[in-house]
Amino acid sequence: MSFESQKTAVLKALQDGICLSSRDACVNYGVQDLPKRISELRSEGYEIESFRVNGQNRRGGKTHWNVYRLVS
Repeated sequence: MSFESQKTAVLKALQDGICLSSRDACVNYGVQDLPKRISELRSEGYEIESFRVNGQNRRGGKTHWNVYRLVS
């Protein structure tokens, strides 16, 4: 998948109201570098916010990740 089609897939998901994490983007849309695609969309004028989610890793330790959503 080209970078342009990855960006389009991310934008479509965000416009559909889906909040995306890097893992979601990789598994569901084949996007390997979500922060880069988000940066590209922001530079085109889309208002996208990110927020940090805290959780546990598979060993029970603390971890966190970013989730992105389109501001409507």
